[in-house]
Amino acid sequence: MTVTVNGRERPLEPGDTVERLLARLGVPGPYAIVERNGEPVQRDRYGEVTLEEGDTLVVARPVAGG
Repeated sequence: MTVTVNGRERPLEPGDTVERLLARLGVPGPYAIVERNGEPVQRDRYGEVTLEEGDTLVVARPVAGG
């Protein structure tokens, strides 16, 4: 199965969740913002949202600054 993350194709296993994807990317879930197919994913649902073939995701980490 293949999804697109930040413009790059990534292979995933069927049934993978947003939480598993973030772990593979090395991005701590509590600090990530995820958009799936143009819609935001709530952080408390990262472990429940199953990714599907062809999904397009944007993964970002907020940066504090001034």
